[in-house]
Amino acid sequence: MDKNKKSPATQETRDALYENMGKTISELSPVLREYMDIKKHIYEDDTVINFKIYDAFLSLCIYSKHTIIELASVLRASFRADLPAEKRYNIKWINCVILEAYKYLYGYGSKRKKSLWMTVVKPALNIDRDPELAKDFNALEIQIKEFGQNQITNKDSRDLSFHYDLEPVSVYNMLMKLSEEEEVQRLINFMGLVEKILSFTSKHISKYCVIATNDHSRSREFSFSLFELDIFGDKKALLLSGSEKVIQDNSIRLSEFCRHQNIPNRMLQHFKGIDKKSMDPIYRLTEMEKVAMQLSFLYIDLASAIRAFLTAEYPIEKQLSLKQVNVIIYEGINKIYNLNEESLDSFWSMYISPILPLIKDASMLRKFNSFHNELKEFKSKTLYYKNQRQLSVHLTEGIEEVYSMLDNMNPFEELKKALDTFNFLPKLLDFLTMCLKVVGENSQIAHEQKMAPTYEKIDEIIQLLKKTPDSEQKEDLIRKLEDIKSGKFFEELMRKKRN
Repeated sequence: MDKNKKSPATQETRDALYENMGKTISELSPVLREYMDIKKHIYEDDTVINFKIYDAFLSLCIYSKHTIIELASVLRASFRADLPAEKRYNIKWINCVILEAYKYLYGYGSKRKKSLWMTVVKPALNIDRDPELAKDFNALEIQIKEFGQNQITNKDSRDLSFHYDLEPVSVYNMLMKLSEEEEVQRLINFMGLVEKILSFTSKHISKYCVIATNDHSRSREFSFSLFELDIFGDKKALLLSGSEKVIQDNSIRLSEFCRHQNIPNRMLQHFKGIDKKSMDPIYRLTEMEKVAMQLSFLYIDLASAIRAFLTAEYPIEKQLSLKQVNVIIYEGINKIYNLNEESLDSFWSMYISPILPLIKDASMLRKFNSFHNELKEFKSKTLYYKNQRQLSVHLTEGIEEVYSMLDNMNPFEELKKALDTFNFLPKLLDFLTMCLKVVGENSQIAHEQKMAPTYEKIDEIIQLLKKTPDSEQKEDLIRKLEDIKSGKFFEELMRKKRN
C-alpha cells in the first residue's frame, strides 16, 4: 500500500469543514463590510496616524477576508452538490477564484506592476522604518512570490472554465479530470497564504490608527437586500428537482456527444482504405455535435449555479453564486455566436454561416434570417451586462466595486436572465435541425451523383463492421451509419435534445 497516498475525507470531516466554513462566512461578512466602509471614509477619521499606510493595511484586510469568504462559499456549494456534473461545476471555480485572487494581489508577468501589492501595499509600507514591520513584510513577500512560482493554479483550466472552447472535448476532459481532493488541497494551500497576509495586517494595523476598527455604530453603506429573504418559499423544491433533471439529462447527452467526436479517427485507423472525403457526412455530424455539446455545458452550468443559489445559507453565498450566472451566459453565448465583432472565433462563423449560401428555398431563407435577427437581439441583451461580467470574473476594479455590484443585483432579475437563456436554447436547437435539413436536402438534390461513392463507402464500412465481433458499441455504430446515410440521424439527435 502507498503510504503517501491520501485517503478521501470521511463524511464527518466534510461535515465539520462545511460547518466551519459557514461560521467563517458568517463571522467575516459583517467585518468585511465594516472595513470597506472604514476605507471609504478613511480621510474623515482624525485618529489615523498615517493615511497611506493605514489604507494599504485596510486593502490587505479587505482582500484577505473577501478571498476567504468566496473560497468558503465555493467549497460549501460543491459539498452540497448531489450530482457528479453539478459537483464538477462547483469545484472548477476553486482554481478560478484562486488564480484571479492571486492575479489581483501580486499578478503575473508584465501585469504585476499593476497589482495591489505593487501599486498600493509596497509603496506605502516601504515608507515606514519600523524594523519589525520591514522584516515581516519581506518574509511575507517571499511567500507570496513562492506561491506564484509553485504553479499551484492552472491557467488552462481557468480559461476552459470561464471561456469554454471551440473544441468542447477539451472542456469535457478538463471536467472529467477534476478531483475534489486535489482542488480542496489547492484551496488549503492558498488559504494558508491568505491567513498569513491576514495575520500580518492584524499584527501591524493598530499602529496606524489610535481607535480600534470595530466600531459597528458608524453609518453603513451596505444594508438589507433581497438576498436575505427566502424568495421562493415552497416552490424551492420544485425548482431544485427541475434543475436536477436538466443536469442529469444533459450529462448523459454530453457524454454521448463526446464519444461521437472520436468516431472519424477510429474509423480512419481501423479502415485504412477510407479516404477523408468519403467521411464528410460523419465529420458533419461531429461538427454539429460540437455545438450541441456547448449547449449542454450551458444547461448544466446554469442549472448548477441556480441550485447553488437555492441551497445557499448566507446572503453573500447567494450573491456569489448568482454572479456566476452572468459569466455563464455571457461566455456561453460568446462562444456560440461571438460577442466581439472583430473576431470570427465562434461556432456560428465556423459551422452555421457557411450553410447560408446553400439555402435556395425562400421560406427557409426567411426562417434563417428571422432566427438570426432573434439571435442578434439576444446578443444585444447579453452585451448589456458586459461590465457585470467583468466584475464577476476579475478584481481589477477593486473589491469594493465587486461588492457594490453584488449589492445592486436583484435575484429576480438574475434568475430571469437564466430563465430567458433556458427558453432560448431550444430555439437554437430547432435552428440547428433546420440547418442540417438544408445541408441534407442540398446534398441530395445537387450532389446525388457526387455523393454516391460516399454512400457506397458507408455500405462498405457497415459490411466490414458486421464481420467484427459482436458488441453493443458495434451495433450502435452500424445503426448510426445507416441513419446518417438516410438522413434520419440528425433529426433524431435534435429531437432527443428537445425532449
